[in-house]
Formats: sequence, structure tokens, C-alpha cells
Amino acid sequence: MTQTVLGWSAFLASTLVAPVEWLKNALLFHPSPTVNVTPAAHGLAYEDVRFGGEHGRLLHGWYIPGPGDAVFIWFHGNGGNIQNRLEHAYLMHTHVGGSHLLFDYQGYGLSHGRPSIPGIISDGRAAIRLVQERGWSKGKQLVFFGESLGCAVAIALAVEPALEVRPERMILEAPFYSLHAMGQIVLPPLAFVVKDDLNSARLIPKLRVPLLIIHGSQDQVVPFQQGRDLYELAPSPKQFYPIPGGKHVGLYGVAGQQYFQTIRAFVADEPPTGMTE
Repeated sequence: MTQTVLGWSAFLASTLVAPVEWLKNALLFHPSPTVNVTPAAHGLAYEDVRFGGEHGRLLHGWYIPGPGDAVFIWFHGNGGNIQNRLEHAYLMHTHVGGSHLLFDYQGYGLSHGRPSIPGIISDGRAAIRLVQERGWSKGKQLVFFGESLGCAVAIALAVEPALEVRPERMILEAPFYSLHAMGQIVLPPLAFVVKDDLNSARLIPKLRVPLLIIHGSQDQVVPFQQGRDLYELAPSPKQFYPIPGGKHVGLYGVAGQQYFQTIRAFVADEPPTGMTE
């Protein structure tokens, strides 16, 4: 009898894995395959890069060289693709400086494959490896720049024990507390399917690099309090930069020059102004 029950339990578990994973991916990822603009549209010199996967052609990205001693790896959110981050990257390049790697996860933009939670972590790992192998971070400080979902990816990688190259600084814009906490807001009956996935609240206490969290006070997607609660769990040194009236995206447009001044000061290790420490 016991063996029969165990057998049925194993059968049901294996049968339900595929639908649950499909449900997670369908709810979480909203990629766009369309890329018809490049950094050249903003007058930026760039290198079109292909990397990752068995044949080194799985993922697509843009490397934008720039002045200064910082290299930013961008971990974008769950919608669109790197094309949708071009204006932001252009303004960062102009007002903060540094070099920037923008890349798309599997299934986004010109990257092949399909997105998944383990996949985006693997994709981020490949991007870090690319920066190291191409020598872009040699003699420079590496900065992880996460946006929404990408914040969870950046945190997971920064605390990964086997990671060969670690960031010197981390910037998180509109981070969520955990995927489960977001599930309880977006679709409470199904939040349980992601209870063990992308739990930034569990991982961020392990962070060992200076941290800057940026969050809009009127964020309609990820509640402002989630960013604040995540900040409270992070070890020092850390800074929290609230943007009054800011929503989930376009915070640089709301805050204007103060946004870029804050990031520039953080990267340069200058004293913060108007923020919580």
C-alpha cells in the first residue's frame, strides 16, 4: 500500500513539473523579439556581441565602451528587450560614464531559446564570463545594474559561491522582496508555485559589496515597501535612494540630474546626499 502511494506521488510530481514550469514562465516573462534600433541611433559606438551556449551564439548583446573606470553589466526586467533600455543606457553613458554591457536573456530580442528562471541566472553568468574573457573589466570596477526582475538575477549571482568574478558595486532599481511576495500581489492563489524561486530577501544578507537601491515612491508594479524591506536586510555599506512620485520605470526621467549624480557619486565612492544609510 505504501509503495503504491509513493508510486502515485512520484508519478503526479513528475507529471505536474512541466505544467508548473510552463505556468511560471508564462506569468513571469514578457519578451519582445523585435530589435530594430541599435546604440548607433543615439550616436554611441558599440560592439554587437554573441555569446553563451554550446556554440557561443545563444545570447545577444551590445557592448558600449565609455570613459571612466567602471563597467556596468545590465540585468534588465521581465518585459521587452535591450532595445527598450537604450535611452536609459545613453543617458547613463553620457552623465555617469563607464562602459556598458546590455544583453538579452534567452527568448528576448535576438537571443535564442526560451526564458526560464534557471535560464536567466545562467544567462547572467554567461554575461559576466564574457566581460572577463574579453578583458573589459581589467583594471576597472565591475558594477551590476539590476532592474526589477534583473535585480533578483544580480543578487543571486553576486552571492553565488562559485562565481569567479564578483562585482565591486551593485545598483538595484525597483527590486522585489521575493518572487513569492510578488505572486501574492499579482495572483495570490498561484503564489505557491514560486515560493522557492528568486528569493532576494533570503540571499541579500550574504551580499558583500556596497549597495545602492533606487525605488519610486509610487511604483505601481513592485511596491515601494518591498524595496525598503529588502534594503533593511542588506548588510552595510548600503544606500537607499527614494524617488518621490517615481513609478516602476523611467525613474531617471522623474529625478532628472539628481538620479545620475547619485549613481556617479556611488560608483566614485563619494558621500551620499539625501539618502538613507
